[in-house]
Amino acid sequence: VAEKSGWGQPLPARTGRGVCAQPSFGSFIATVVEAEVDEHGEVHLRKVTSAVDTGIAVNPDIIVAQLQGGLIFGLTAALWGEITIENGRVQQSNFNDYRMLRIDEVPKIEVHVIKSGEDPGGIGETGATAGPPALRNAIYAATGIALRRLPIDRKALAVTKKA
Repeated sequence: VAEKSGWGQPLPARTGRGVCAQPSFGSFIATVVEAEVDEHGEVHLRKVTSAVDTGIAVNPDIIVAQLQGGLIFGLTAALWGEITIENGRVQQSNFNDYRMLRIDEVPKIEVHVIKSGEDPGGIGETGATAGPPALRNAIYAATGIALRRLPIDRKALAVTKKA
């Protein structure tokens, strides 16, 4: 994943790469998220690269599709997945008031399936758990701000101007 993501290559200011490497449901995955944080604290996803060892890949195309969908789901949660409660009731009732990653915001997602002879592992949840920590680490690399909770706090990431 380091090679495929361009790890170590220079990036513009306020742009960073973050990595997450983990065992997940009997599979092993490493993901690099490249993100830019603008002066208002908005995060723009530039590229996502994953390398995964799921054991014997029965259908590699399904592995790629599952990971792409899971990564989008996990990154959506990390960016906007806040549930708010008012007067004891959840305020988000459906997708009209629960912010999702939009198609024009989805970066290029590269998935590299590692050839393996091990027993097949799980893949359904793997992408969802890989995206958020890699994004958090990319934000830290871009800004030096270590977020401790998700969804991300845009106010904490905004550039403050000194008078």
